[in-house]
Amino acid sequence: MILKSEVLVVGGGVGGGTAVTSLRKANLNVTLISVDSFIYSKMTLSYALKNNVTSIDPYVILTHDQLKHLGVRFINDKVVFIDPSNRVAVTRGNGMFEYDVLVLATGSKVSTPKIEGLELSGVYTFISFSDMIKLNSAAIPGKRAVIVGAGMIGLLIADSLYSRGLNITLIDILPYPLMTAVEEFISKIMLNRIKAKGIKFLGNAAVERIEGNGKVERVILASGEKIPADIIIVSTGVTANIPSGLERLRDGPGGSILTNEFLRTSIPDIYAIGDCASSIDYITGKPVYRPLGILASYEAKLLPLTMMNMSYKGFIAYQVEEALGYYFIRLGLNGFESKNLGLNYSKAIIEYKIPGVGAHRSLVLYEKGSSRIIGWQSIGSAMVSYKSKIFENLIRDGCKLEDIQEKNIRIISEEP
Repeated sequence: MILKSEVLVVGGGVGGGTAVTSLRKANLNVTLISVDSFIYSKMTLSYALKNNVTSIDPYVILTHDQLKHLGVRFINDKVVFIDPSNRVAVTRGNGMFEYDVLVLATGSKVSTPKIEGLELSGVYTFISFSDMIKLNSAAIPGKRAVIVGAGMIGLLIADSLYSRGLNITLIDILPYPLMTAVEEFISKIMLNRIKAKGIKFLGNAAVERIEGNGKVERVILASGEKIPADIIIVSTGVTANIPSGLERLRDGPGGSILTNEFLRTSIPDIYAIGDCASSIDYITGKPVYRPLGILASYEAKLLPLTMMNMSYKGFIAYQVEEALGYYFIRLGLNGFESKNLGLNYSKAIIEYKIPGVGAHRSLVLYEKGSSRIIGWQSIGSAMVSYKSKIFENLIRDGCKLEDIQEKNIRIISEEP
């Protein structure tokens, strides 16, 4: 028996959960298929680990009763194949679902490096609630944890395990932590914080293999250095999760699904949002891959409008995180994205006063030649988002570096 739906949403994270809510408000007939039995936010996994949470209940976005109340048909199953020619999705449980419009909110999966020994007991990934539960049971105070990858997720894991009393080593192939998200100025401040907490950081370091007799015992670096370990968490980034049958959609930046200003893919009546898809950068108008939960939510809310041929102009990247008692915020483009988009950019250190805190320095990225502001980054223990609305408006309005001085902000130094 084939079940029919006006709109079929595949994937039940932040994007999928928000999408079905938005689509039902537009009075569309909606079916949601999710491999997870509950609709929850993966952005909260590190906090669950930090607090030794064993139940998903506090992190559920939509319960089964809420979905039923919304009028959403919910199917707890995994989509194993999609036939776009016949507009049919097939699930692991042999279900067949016919759709008029398909929304892919399938998220991302761990981009696993080719390292010998990943199959050993004691090696973990961190992308789902079940991953968190497994790591949670192994997070015993005094154990030696090695985290491979010091991006944002790696740092959040380090923060959680540090609070649980584990001895931590962070390893990254880049010289400083967070370097694909923020600039060296911010990364160095975070590195000092990491060291102040007694966490070991090894930069410019590549893992060659993991050794142990059935279970993890040590990590061997390309340099030959041996790092003793009881548990290892692989946090080397993510890649778009694209269902079988739709491989040709992997045509966007970073292997994501390329979408246009209507969130549509290259196949008619198939939309994609969240970590599986690219989005349009507001500043350049070009596609970028930004696996951020807040972006998935924004896109999901736009779906009913884009399905009525109302386009969007692009998103300004917005990311706020907290780790080891420090907060950081990033608005707009960073150096990593700017290079990939072919922008000739530079950086400036700026200073302004935060009430109750005093003088605070942060960083601005601007385009060479035009001096147009394209990004802003800040880090500290309190009120780092102060003036964030000002910088968002400066970026949105295409203002120049010199314009910030009208906002009681002083330029300390500019990169040549």
